[in-house]
Amino acid sequence: MAQPKRERVGELVITPRPLADYRDMFLLTDDDLTAGPILDCPGGTSPFGAQVRRRGGTVVSVDPSYDVPRAELAERSAADLKTLMAWAAANPDNFDWSYLGGPGVVDRYWQTAAELFFTDFEPDGERYVPALLPSLPFTDGQFRLALSSHLLFSYPEYLSFDDHLAGILELVRVTAHEVRIFPLVDTAGAPHPRFDDLLAALAEHGVSTEIRPARASYVAGGDQLLVCWRGGS
Repeated sequence: MAQPKRERVGELVITPRPLADYRDMFLLTDDDLTAGPILDCPGGTSPFGAQVRRRGGTVVSVDPSYDVPRAELAERSAADLKTLMAWAAANPDNFDWSYLGGPGVVDRYWQTAAELFFTDFEPDGERYVPALLPSLPFTDGQFRLALSSHLLFSYPEYLSFDDHLAGILELVRVTAHEVRIFPLVDTAGAPHPRFDDLLAALAEHGVSTEIRPARASYVAGGDQLLVCWRGGS
């Protein structure tokens, strides 16, 4: 039987994923949340940083969209959520509904997450920093852990092989422990065509990598994360 044709979302979108999603995507423990500063890049409109800070942790969220006023970002966030829901309705076979629950569930869940984000967000340059990979305004090893979701590997039509390599190397530069990236497929569930080449290039730069099973699965086949760190085991 022929597999259904899966369509990519077609544009870069901002998503509001809360702490529960981050735990599933990145296999985060309670200790991970408070053991040291965390970089969330890109942070989008996720309330993850606010939720972790309420638990006593430290998170810096980075996204190029943070250089605009709150109202403008809220307008874009709402528009992107509508784009995502329309795409989901038109391409139901793209998604792992056993994890997500259904389009209506996702819509309500993400709207609530966005509301949490905007109660905390201020473009202050400290908790929320406007920046774009592969150039981050942080010192070497400033963060214990770096988390990156739904950018690298998700948009191969916008990010080249060199963009991926430079972006990961920059995340590794500013991170003392691990960089965790999720998912490893694009928005239609297809793996990156040069994934193995990328791992080899990272190894040439002294970066070790490991693929781990995630607890999250948004698109079909998107249930793995990549862990990167400087040096050996």
